[in-house]
Amino acid sequence: MALNPYAVKTLVLSSGERLPVLIAPATGAPLFEPSIYVLSEIRATNRASNTIDQVLRSIMVLQLFLDSSGIDLERRIRQGAVFRLSELDELVRHCRRPVADQLKCNSIPTSRQSVRRSVAESVRLVQRQVAPAEVAGHTAANRVRVIRDYLDWLVRYHKARYHSEAAEGERLWNEWTSCKEALNARLPRHKGWNTVGQREGLQPEVVEKLLNVTSSTSPENPWKGKGTRIRNALLVRWFYELGLRRGEVLNVKISDINFQSEELTVVRRADDPEDPRKDQPLVKTRDRKIPLSPGLCKLTHEYVTNTRRATEGARRHPFLFIALGTGAPLSLSAVNAIFAELRNAFIGEFDAVTPHVLRHTWNDRFSDAMDNLKVSEAEEERMRSFLMGWAPTSKTSVNYTRRHIRLKAQQVSLAMQANQVDGVSSDD
Repeated sequence: MALNPYAVKTLVLSSGERLPVLIAPATGAPLFEPSIYVLSEIRATNRASNTIDQVLRSIMVLQLFLDSSGIDLERRIRQGAVFRLSELDELVRHCRRPVADQLKCNSIPTSRQSVRRSVAESVRLVQRQVAPAEVAGHTAANRVRVIRDYLDWLVRYHKARYHSEAAEGERLWNEWTSCKEALNARLPRHKGWNTVGQREGLQPEVVEKLLNVTSSTSPENPWKGKGTRIRNALLVRWFYELGLRRGEVLNVKISDINFQSEELTVVRRADDPEDPRKDQPLVKTRDRKIPLSPGLCKLTHEYVTNTRRATEGARRHPFLFIALGTGAPLSLSAVNAIFAELRNAFIGEFDAVTPHVLRHTWNDRFSDAMDNLKVSEAEEERMRSFLMGWAPTSKTSVNYTRRHIRLKAQQVSLAMQANQVDGVSSDD
């Protein structure tokens, strides 16, 4: 497989702003036109750095397609053309495939012998693998949309540079309009028909064992070192008891916690100059204050005053969760590694356990509590939206209540079947 000639890297500016750029590692320099595009069209609208990162990764797919197809797009635009329909079909196919697979197909043999070998290997590959790997439909569609919008800007940008005459500019724009309509017609469709296997919260028995084995005093605790066990046990409890996202938990500063009133303030602070992490954990939802249970508040205070305080380097920043080796703020990738280590230590038991699944689990527990309190659906929706940081009119809760709705639906179905059986029996 060929190496990727492109990479997205994040620059941390002196203001704390994170600015992703698309670079060619061979030169180490950002690509000019993608950089101008994200600065003038994406960053200028106050979009988050993660959004810019995803935009550039889609543009990278376009660059890989242009390279593999031998298309000089700037030259095409100068000549008043953009893409042929067959090329648009191939571009959409590129958007459907993982980047690693695109790189395999982009490998160019260096001799006639390697060409023959490549053809033979391709035939064997087709025989072994009928259906090539594809990304999710919504991912492919997002790539196509980003590429379409980038191309729209690129055509306007070059039209102003190369086509001063009105007739030439109009001809180019008509050509691009046809291409854009063809791209829109080829947008991959995401059919939301398959509901089996979608992400849900954990079963109660799995939760019980999870909390038991991740306790810092449990002999089954999978992590090594007293400090690591204490921190990771607390991390699991935070995800389970508060239902927060990874970015929200890693964004918490000690000053956000009021230990007297047992309350946490979830704060949006994009491009925080105090945060040294390039991949800055972000709060995607609204600012809000949420209560902490006495038990969780006590464990957090003990961690801060003992484990965190004793770690060299931790006092250089205000973030709650730290890497115990360096004292630096804990990274998103480190949290992923913590949960991967947990899953590997209990193969088959915690395969579904991730921070986001614990967020789903919190929502299941919230639904059960609302049912027990006989709270109306409208009031439940408002309270859930506040605690999760969603807008009052948001419908996001539908994604987090699948298990609760499924179980209630199954209970109703079984009750209906039991009534039918009872009715038949009484007639006999």
